[in-house]
Amino acid sequence: MAIKKTKTKQTAKTTPIDPARTLWLAGLGAASIARKQGGELLSGLVVEGKDVQVRTQKLAKEFRADAKAQIKGVITPVRASIKKNAVKFSAAVQHGVAVALSKLGIPSKADIEELTQRVAALSRQLKTR
Repeated sequence: MAIKKTKTKQTAKTTPIDPARTLWLAGLGAASIARKQGGELLSGLVVEGKDVQVRTQKLAKEFRADAKAQIKGVITPVRASIKKNAVKFSAAVQHGVAVALSKLGIPSKADIEELTQRVAALSRQLKTR
């Protein structure tokens, strides 16, 4: 028994659609959806952007406060050490200058003040006689 083949009509469902037409229809659909939902999407993006901005600013303030505290913790002992060393350095320089002036025969401020007091005392003694 032989099977007889009959021609059937191709329906729209089984007809292959042209790829260019498919792309065209997809583009129209995307444009339509973007037009319909564009305003809502934009509003949602703005709200999300503001939220991210607030969180970022808060985080930046926290980082700034932490960094400031850490820097202060490091700098405080360094400042104290610098002041201590500056006092020692100043004393060493003053001593070195005093020794150099003494070797040159130049009197120090203390020597001049002592001589001034002695002269004043001698002047008073002369005035009282």
